[in-house]
Amino acid sequence: MGKGLLIALLAAVVLGTAAVSVGARTPGAGGGTPAPAAFRLSDGSAGCAFDGTRLSCATASRLEGVVLEADGSSHPAARAVTWNETTPVLQRTESWWHGGFSCRVEGDLVCESESGSISVGAGGVGGAASSFTP
Repeated sequence: MGKGLLIALLAAVVLGTAAVSVGARTPGAGGGTPAPAAFRLSDGSAGCAFDGTRLSCATASRLEGVVLEADGSSHPAARAVTWNETTPVLQRTESWWHGGFSCRVEGDLVCESESGSISVGAGGVGGAASSFTP
């Protein structure tokens, strides 16, 4: 009885991990190039778009956005991110990630890559990078 339960549990873990891995990836065309992805806050005050190499985020109330590069650096950019009611909402209980990029909701959208991060919300946008040289 114990051996059968262990096998069933192991199978459930393996199948669950496979299902999450398939569902969490952003498939791309052209073998390995991620598809563009976009998400927004539930109130529509901010949104982000991933183009396969960098993450651009903006607020609804400002003309300027912020870009987070793969190396963790960030810089202001003309607002090139758009969203509407059909754009997927990133909920407080969820996170988004691709490669070295990850985002979560902490009131604002908080996204990280390497040693840098950006925060985007109704109050505005910001970015910070840190470096460490041993």
